Amino acid sequence: MSNSVISSDVKIEGNITGKGSIRIEGNVRGNLDFDDVFIVAGGSVTGDINAKSFTNEGNFEGNVSADEAELKVGSCSRINLKTQTLMIESSAIVVGEVNCGVPTRGPKQTSLGSTNVKQQSLNI
Repeated sequence: MSNSVISSDVKIEGNITGKGSIRIEGNVRGNLDFDDVFIVAGGSVTGDINAKSFTNEGNFEGNVSADEAELKVGSCSRINLKTQTLMIESSAIVVGEVNCGVPTRGPKQTSLGSTNVKQQSLNI
């Protein structure tokens, strides 16, 4: 797996797909599909994200589907989030819809059947 970095002096418009992780220090307007997406303080993404792990310390606006999500101190997220696990730190700004405890990857299920999943929805 590789690690990619969009440095603070870079602005990208377009979709980015890859294996491994991507660290956003600059500005991205487009969709991201990586194993791990990390937006640092000062970084900004507008678009949709599909990842195993999503961490925001900066600014994000869009949809996220991630197994794990962390919204850190000082971050601002205008978000429609679907995740298995979620951590929101104090002073993180979150505006949007959060669905926690829902399957995020793999084939879509039409019913939970015998799967033991606790689903929670939070409108912020």
